[in-house]
Amino acid sequence: MSSTPSSYSTMAASRPPLKSWKECIRHFTWAWHTVIMGTGVLSGLANSFPFGTGSTVLKVFFMLFFWLNFVLFIIICSATIARYVLFPEVWGIMLRHPAQSMFMGAFPMGAATLINAALILNQEWHWGGKSFLWAIWAFWWMDLLVSYAVAFGMVFTMMIKQDHSFEKMTAVWLLPVVTLIVASSSGGNIAPALREHNETIAILTSGFSYTMVIIGLSLAIMMITVYLARIIIHGPPDTSLILSSFITLGPLGQGGYSLLQSGQDLAQFLPLHNTGMFPQSALVGQMIFAVSFCGAYILWSMGICWIIIAICSIVHVAKKGKIPFAMTYWGLIFPNGVFAMLTVKLADVLDSYTFRVFGAFWSGLVLVIWVFVAVKTIPAIMDRSIFKAPYLSDAIATEPPMRAPKDIEIGKEKPLPPIQINGQMQDRSYETIVPMMRR
Repeated sequence: MSSTPSSYSTMAASRPPLKSWKECIRHFTWAWHTVIMGTGVLSGLANSFPFGTGSTVLKVFFMLFFWLNFVLFIIICSATIARYVLFPEVWGIMLRHPAQSMFMGAFPMGAATLINAALILNQEWHWGGKSFLWAIWAFWWMDLLVSYAVAFGMVFTMMIKQDHSFEKMTAVWLLPVVTLIVASSSGGNIAPALREHNETIAILTSGFSYTMVIIGLSLAIMMITVYLARIIIHGPPDTSLILSSFITLGPLGQGGYSLLQSGQDLAQFLPLHNTGMFPQSALVGQMIFAVSFCGAYILWSMGICWIIIAICSIVHVAKKGKIPFAMTYWGLIFPNGVFAMLTVKLADVLDSYTFRVFGAFWSGLVLVIWVFVAVKTIPAIMDRSIFKAPYLSDAIATEPPMRAPKDIEIGKEKPLPPIQINGQMQDRSYETIVPMMRR
């Protein structure tokens, strides 16, 4: 069946007009930082892959995703800054949105993946030397401060500026508090590297990291409990947010990894002075590591549970209707990536071949998901359909909204002077003007 020119014109007319690039910037949400998170976790998986460690293929994968992530970080951060410089009124609108504002947590988490990769370059590739290590440590402190600000700032914002209901709760509530857990794992990675230069600073870094992961996990587990009650009572979220079900895997996987890493650090650092009495006993470091391992294994087991719940929820919702492609797809990658990293970490601690195979399989699955989402994202960027902030209209917000003068009180407006219509003086009320115009 041949297509006629009229059919082509009909198809062209049915397509929505392309947004201008300025309008795309206006619709550039914080959810774009999940692209950095998802890409960054792949560089970590390439470095920790349990088979072929140190091979040329894995090194190429690591460098590829590191530099790609670095470029994405610059582009996405620049677009975010441009958005709030060009459209400052969007900031307040975004903060009041009960779901999209949660994605602010993606910024420090994405930055943490770059800090982790930079540490690998310094320690294993010998880039930059001691000065670069101290720079990485300084960036980690900056990320730590931003993580605390986002976590507690957004919890406070949820209390006073946003309208929430139990029925509409989703797993995106977890995004701000997971920032503490992600930053803690970065600190746990940095601490051993600092030990040969300054043991006191290394212990301080490890202590801060352990405290952060406990704070983050306590908040996250409470929210996960509430989320479980919500989906039992009201069912899973709708198609627009159903993929966020996998976000629960993030604090569990990253929290378990951070507990193991910080526990290993403290097992090396403690006791500072062996007096034979707790906490200066010779066994105190091993005791902390044993508790950390138990906690990490519990979190890994909880992760298996939530993988099953998330898959069942997504299948159930997908049967009712197609899940449209959106930025929420990128939220699948990081939680599954950190769960794979926890699995590989447990394989190293337990020297378990089973865990290594499972960790390798899950790492490969994360790569497949990344490729699938990236391939879907490129054409959506080209036709600019992916630039859609749910809390903004499609109208370009360059013109200021029309407002009544400040000296006019609603309900007490002064009548406007009369106008002449058909030679007669008439007042400017709607009831008078419209009938006169229809004559």
